[in-house]
Amino acid sequence: MAKSKTKTKKKGHKMADIADRHVLYQKSVQGPDSDIPFFEHHYEEYTGKKLRNFREDFCGTAAMASYFVTHHRNNRALGVDLHGPTLEWGIKHNVSRLTPKQQERLTLVHGNVLDRHPWRAQMTVAMNFSYMVFKDRPTLLKYFKQARKSLQPGGLFMLDIWGGSECFVPQEEPRDVENSDDDGIGDFTFIWDQDVFDPATHFYTTRIHYTFQDGSEMRDAFIYDWRLWTMPEVMELLREAGFEDVHFLWEGTNKRTNEGTGTYHRAEVGEADTAWIAYIVGVNPRKR
Repeated sequence: MAKSKTKTKKKGHKMADIADRHVLYQKSVQGPDSDIPFFEHHYEEYTGKKLRNFREDFCGTAAMASYFVTHHRNNRALGVDLHGPTLEWGIKHNVSRLTPKQQERLTLVHGNVLDRHPWRAQMTVAMNFSYMVFKDRPTLLKYFKQARKSLQPGGLFMLDIWGGSECFVPQEEPRDVENSDDDGIGDFTFIWDQDVFDPATHFYTTRIHYTFQDGSEMRDAFIYDWRLWTMPEVMELLREAGFEDVHFLWEGTNKRTNEGTGTYHRAEVGEADTAWIAYIVGVNPRKR
């Protein structure tokens, strides 16, 4: 495999010392150019309407919210995150690249998703298992209730969820990332570290590390303290929060290769795979 070009670094500087962890995260974990069309497609398929008002909870660097406002001249987005420095990074590196008109259609809130924010979306998402930071039932239920209140009547709330027998096993899973951008980083390896799991509580410590072509390694670029919620728990809590037609989207399987197709469809029954990612959707009831 051909390696992407790496700019000459000053002598003694290793890539792990100079690479920006947020850049690495956006290249290895996020994909707004595929995620936003997926959200738009599912929203339009379900409601028959175009998605024009979008909210990204736990938005971090606001990569998705920033991308959404570039997708159509009438698109508006709200991003909410509690970590100020990460939001500031996103403003500097993502929002600054938008045109003035696009920036006018993007609102970023340094605040808690448990609080109510006066903006009603057609669709709200909480991706990358971010809601698992809420480790007890009352707090997660409170979040789901606030998420429903943030939606327009008939609006959709979407979460991703992770499961399978392998998710209970402490292990490090590397994945090579091809980086064709001329940004000096070159190709690198993303490492997902399932560090400590307690089966009694489902509390989980997971980590992200990166290794580079020069042999250096960035350990603990990100550390997460979560509760690994199960699909039945999340769907039950969504219904308790007042959502209707709570359903999930399951990834299709290529029968020839027995691998995932990368496309997700509504399903009634999942598959007992060793590792899977699915999407859960709740619908805010229309006013009667």
